[in-house]
Amino acid sequence: MRVLYPIAVLLLMALPGVAAEKPAVQELLEDDAETLIPSLKGGGISGSEDVRAVPEKHDVFSGKSALRVSPAQRFEMDIPGWSYPIVEKPKAGEYRYLRFAWKKLDAGPLMLQLGSRDPASWERRYHAGGSPPWAAIEVAAKAPGEWAVFTRDLFKDFGAFTISGIAFTPLHGGDGLFDHILLGRTIEDLDQATSATLSKSTARPLTDARLKQAWEALGNPDDAVAEAARWSLIAGRKEAMPFLLKNVTIQDRKAPPPVDEAKVKPLIAAFDSYRFVTREAAVEELFRLGEGAIVHVRKAAQSSDGETAIRLNAVLDRWTTRSGLDEVRFRRCVKVLRSIDTPESKKLLHKIEAWLP
Repeated sequence: MRVLYPIAVLLLMALPGVAAEKPAVQELLEDDAETLIPSLKGGGISGSEDVRAVPEKHDVFSGKSALRVSPAQRFEMDIPGWSYPIVEKPKAGEYRYLRFAWKKLDAGPLMLQLGSRDPASWERRYHAGGSPPWAAIEVAAKAPGEWAVFTRDLFKDFGAFTISGIAFTPLHGGDGLFDHILLGRTIEDLDQATSATLSKSTARPLTDARLKQAWEALGNPDDAVAEAARWSLIAGRKEAMPFLLKNVTIQDRKAPPPVDEAKVKPLIAAFDSYRFVTREAAVEELFRLGEGAIVHVRKAAQSSDGETAIRLNAVLDRWTTRSGLDEVRFRRCVKVLRSIDTPESKKLLHKIEAWLP
């Protein structure tokens, strides 16, 4: 498997007697399907079926190739060289987050399974569409017909374990395409790796219709839809940047009427109540008071922890939804602009950041 080495690591590797630090991002699949396929010795549900798995060089998410697998699956529990610990606080050579891109050709669900050799287990699975034959975490109600990107917290989903194998599982219907499967210590590490890969990829030009669709999707409440739009805009930066400069308009944000903090404090304190009715009444009163009260909620959320912080942040999410999705869209647009990282993108980025609360 290829790995992504930061420039500083490459410089260290060049120095005699200096051991290179293990990378912050580990590629499980990225332009090396031809190398990986011979290791996927199992095929079908029984493991003995001759299921087709080939490099896909025309329809890819990033780079030059993806992996195309026919139903039902190709897999291997014990891939040579694979031993990737998943932990809560990863150090060098350890990881916590998974990012993968996939799509389904024609009908049928998709599944990605992670194998662990000790003890042998296929219990860590993600699926989209239909009812899976084995226990799995659903990442989408329907398998995507276009490339979709998912980022998962493996430790949160499954606890500590060590990845030694993988199963690519389009269960029935059309073939499944898989690409850009990465392990990362942090989401920020993954974002840097994805941006770097897409900047070197030859993306299909984005049409005006696709640009408009992607911009609208940035404000979608479904994180998976928004994430796919985000990376689509980054990959198609040549067309995306002129579109954003022309179409992103930022209106002056009027200062909200101030609300006395003393009036808001009892409402925030109500979030420590064990009674749901009490907490909901506090939420409705805060919403009635408006943005001037929400300012105090944001401040309280930043200084809180545990269950109280979770509840306060949930209120902020509900306020964003109730007051419109522009703020959500602009926050996601900020990530797009940071990845594009040109003088033009920085200029628009500064305008949006100045507008955001």
